Order: sequence, then structure tokens, then C-alpha cells
Amino acid sequence: MFVPVVDQNNYPLMPTTPSRARGWIKSGKATPFFKKGVFCVRLNQEPSRRNIQPVAVGIDPGSKREGYTVKSKAYTYLNIQAHAVDWVKDHV
Repeated sequence: MFVPVVDQNNYPLMPTTPSRARGWIKSGKATPFFKKGVFCVRLNQEPSRRNIQPVAVGIDPGSKREGYTVKSKAYTYLNIQAHAVDWVKDHV
């Protein structure tokens, strides 16, 4: 699990771990907030680095299951496999 991070101007940065986010909040380096129901942190000072990795989203719309993946080169942020709706054909 990762926590989204933004700078003072709400520019998105790379996500961080929950333990690091807690440490930033306790030390006053970051302020917690919710954006569309997701817990995020806003840095109160200039970040040490602004290295941003490209993040790709993959969607596999299968007939029985659907797959969703959000991944960068170093981490897999989200990997979901959901059952597709198959009862529509029977109800029509």
C-alpha cells in the first residue's frame, strides 16, 4: 500500500509508504488530507528530489474476469482481478 504525495502547489510526486508518511506528519514535514476519499499527504517544505517514474495502467477486459494493473518500473501499485458481469445475457 502506498500514500499519494503532493508538494505545496498540489503537484503530484511519487507515492510513499504509510510509515514514512506518518513520520512526516509527526515531524511537521507534511499535512494529511483526503482527496476523493483517498488519504494523501501534502509536503510543507520543498521535496529533496523531484524524480518521477512513468506509471502505466493496464486493463485486460476478459469475458469471465477483468484485470487492472497500475505499475511503475520499480513497484506494482495496484493489481486487481474482478469477475465480469455475466448475468446480463440471461436477463435480456
